[in-house]
Amino acid sequence: MDRRQFARLLGLAGAAGIATAAGTQVARAEDAPEWKTWRDSYYDKPIKMAVSCAGTTNPFFAPLKAGAEDAGKQLGIEVLWTGVPDGNTVNQISQFQQLVNTGYSVIVVILFEPDAWIAPIKKAMEAGVLVLTANNDSPDSARELYFGQDLVGAAEVQGQLLAKLAGGKGKVAMTNCAPGSLGLDQRVQGARLGTAAGGLEDVGVYNTNPADMASEIATMQDILRATPDLAAIMPLCGPDTAAAGLVRKSSGHSLPIVGTDMLYQTLELIRDGYVDATVGQQPYMQGYMPIMYGFQRVVLGAPKLDLPGGNYYLANEIVTKDNVETFLIREERFRG
Repeated sequence: MDRRQFARLLGLAGAAGIATAAGTQVARAEDAPEWKTWRDSYYDKPIKMAVSCAGTTNPFFAPLKAGAEDAGKQLGIEVLWTGVPDGNTVNQISQFQQLVNTGYSVIVVILFEPDAWIAPIKKAMEAGVLVLTANNDSPDSARELYFGQDLVGAAEVQGQLLAKLAGGKGKVAMTNCAPGSLGLDQRVQGARLGTAAGGLEDVGVYNTNPADMASEIATMQDILRATPDLAAIMPLCGPDTAAAGLVRKSSGHSLPIVGTDMLYQTLELIRDGYVDATVGQQPYMQGYMPIMYGFQRVVLGAPKLDLPGGNYYLANEIVTKDNVETFLIREERFRG
C-alpha cells in the first residue's frame, strides 16, 4: 500500500455509510448501520490502542495527545494515553510490556533512547502487537512505521534560513535539550549541514534543561556572554526557542533566531518580533495518523504501508511573522 492508498483508506475509516454492489447506488445514511455497530458486527475482538509517551507532562506533546484522542473519537474507540513524565526509559518499557500483556493490539511509542527499545519492540511485534513510533524513532527495533519529521532535513532547512537572515557569514550557536536522543542528534546533524552551506561558523552546541525555563534563559544569556561576536542563534528544541526569544526581548539584541516547534509562546514571540521563524513538525498529526493507520491495519485488514525505511515523514511548517496569525488561531487549542 502506498501513501495515496492510505489516504483513501482514511476516508473509509471515517465513513458511516456502506456502498452496495458495483453499479448500484450508495446506501442512504439513514439506512446504513451506525459505524461502530457495523464494525462490531464483524470484528468481535476488543479494540485496544495506546500511546506511550516518554514525556507526558511536556507541553510539546499536548497536540500529539489531542491528535491521538481525536482519531479515537472519530473511530469510536478509546485510546489510552500513558507513559512517564520524566523520560525514564526503564519505567516506560515496563509500562509498555504491561500494555502488551493486557491485550493492546496497537501501541504507538514516543521514546527518548532508541537502542533500549530494540528488544522490547521486537518482542511485542513477534507477539502480534502492531508497534508504531512517533516523534522520535527506534529504526532498528522492527517497529512497522515511524510517523514524524525528517529531522535531519528539517534542521538543514532551518540552518539555511538562519544563514540567510545572518547575511551568510559569522558565528552561530546551537542548543540541544535532549543530548543522546536520536532525534536531537539528527537535528544537530542537519543544523550543521544547513548553517555550513549558508556560510556560518558553528561555535558549539549548548545543552539546555527544557523542564526549567529559568535555566533555559540563563543558558541563552551564557551563550551571548561566551561569544560576544555571535551572528545568529539556532535553538533546536521548542523551549529553547521560546527562551532565546525572551532573552532577545529583555536584552534588546537583534541577532537572528530561527528555532523549532510551535509552542504558543514561540508563536507570540514571532508575532511580536523577538523570534524570526520556527520550523514546526506537526505534532497533532504525529498522534492522529498512527491511530488511524493502526485501525486500518488491525481492524480493516489494510496492507502494510510500504515506505523507504518505514518512515512516514510529515511536512515541515515554517512560521514567520508573515503567516503567524494563522498558526496562533490554530494552536490556541494547545495554549498552556
